[in-house]
Amino acid sequence: MIAAVLLLCAVGVLCSDDVKTPVCVPSHEAACLTPADYLNPSGPITKVLAVGMKLIISLEGLSGSFVCHWIRGEDRVMTVNGSQSMVTSQLSETDSGEYTLTCKSNNVTMFSTTVILHVMKRPTKPQLMLDGVDVSDTFPLFKCISEGFPKPTIKWSGNKDGQQSLKGSDRKTESKVSSTEYYNRAMMCCATNAEGQECSQLYDYDLQSSVMNKDEVSTVTLSKGQSLLLRCRVKGYSLRSPVWEKGGKQLNARTFSCTPEKEEEMCIKNDSYFGVQMAYLSIRSVREEHSGTYTCTSANKNSKSVHVNVSDEGFLSAQLDETKIISAQEASSTCLQATVSYHPVLQYCSWETPDKNRTKCVRETWVTQHRTVKLCDPLISGDYKLHLEAGGQKETKIISVCVVDEPKFNFLFNKDDGTLNLETVSPVPANYTWMFCSESNDSCSEIDSSWDEVPNAFQIDSDVSCNKTIKSLVSKDVLKGDQFRFCLTNSLGSWCKTHYMIIPPTPQPSIGNPPEENSFLLTVCLVLVLQNPLPSIL
Repeated sequence: MIAAVLLLCAVGVLCSDDVKTPVCVPSHEAACLTPADYLNPSGPITKVLAVGMKLIISLEGLSGSFVCHWIRGEDRVMTVNGSQSMVTSQLSETDSGEYTLTCKSNNVTMFSTTVILHVMKRPTKPQLMLDGVDVSDTFPLFKCISEGFPKPTIKWSGNKDGQQSLKGSDRKTESKVSSTEYYNRAMMCCATNAEGQECSQLYDYDLQSSVMNKDEVSTVTLSKGQSLLLRCRVKGYSLRSPVWEKGGKQLNARTFSCTPEKEEEMCIKNDSYFGVQMAYLSIRSVREEHSGTYTCTSANKNSKSVHVNVSDEGFLSAQLDETKIISAQEASSTCLQATVSYHPVLQYCSWETPDKNRTKCVRETWVTQHRTVKLCDPLISGDYKLHLEAGGQKETKIISVCVVDEPKFNFLFNKDDGTLNLETVSPVPANYTWMFCSESNDSCSEIDSSWDEVPNAFQIDSDVSCNKTIKSLVSKDVLKGDQFRFCLTNSLGSWCKTHYMIIPPTPQPSIGNPPEENSFLLTVCLVLVLQNPLPSIL
């Protein structure tokens, strides 16, 4: 190792006293690889990136005349001569694999190592369709297909595994399950890998009545090429199968029969199981002409409709509170949450903390559309950023988080002017006041009726700040009795602190120094969180 370093210094490849701006700064758009950090690697270097990221190979520390090659198999993917960096194009999952990075100076190999790239990709929106429809005397199957890297696993509603296909590539998963498993209820299939989860559902409509159930969808938005699977059903052994129609035209099972030859077209499949009459409408790959309103009607004239919108026009919007104030005790158990709306898929979602670290969003599971995204790490004070990408659009939202402790009240008696001074730190807006109790020590209680407010002592601080130092004072002359308290109300609650005033007895003739004229002692304090807070402006 020492010999290698001396050689690199001798040829001017490694040693440099210049202080330069780093060639590469990691971000959610690019990862960095610096060969100078791996002069004597014990094995292959592994880099994990997401689809769409770039890899920047920074040649910092390798100053001098050199040529570097980025090689995959027998192919030289990139070559640089004298440059400070090599930058790949945006990576896809097909770029995963083994590479060799070699740098030479004067035809002498100065550095060579193996780099293994893992380019991770979220599962694609599963294609959900009917299968086995041309096999007589059998019930149709549901088939679910998704791609991703690592290869996703597929689960069905009820966390069922289904029958996984052994066919396909190392990125595609196919799973099937009998439709009889879900003959009388809705169904969903979800594809999951290390990058996340995507789901598709059977849009199921119960025609026992014409009233839409809460889980029945009235509008479906799809992108070109996605699948659509609708089903309506009614219970009754003697009833005919329900009938689908679009634009006043009936879509019967004879005209639109489901066959392998028509797998890309719309087809109708009637089925019956345990007295439940069903009509499926299946489109394996939707196009714009499939947009419209589809209505299914049963023999007893009950009907329900769903509007299908096929569009490649993407959109993205998010709603996030501008501020959030929490107590220090809640900081480790509180989540930040935003509401999102997008089409077709939420490609990227991360939270950026005040210290510039990025964390993947926590998304809902077993949903076809993620409506909320969360951050559930311990929170600190500062600005948090939510970064989103969907439908070719990017959006960033900011929320200011304020983590505060319970206020601590510090009292000080000023002998010079005879005032009681209070200092504390609190989020604002806030209001505060002084109160006194003129009863004897045994009669004053912690309930509000025992206390009177000092005239003109109520104050409102309407500033907006996470932590502001609040100072207040009151003359001891306006405090009647031997007890007083300071009360503060902010967005987290209300607090009071009680003090006792001990007035020295009347001086008696004695030998020695008389007591100081302004002896004023504050002792014995009690902090109370009010159940019924003071009037608040918050």
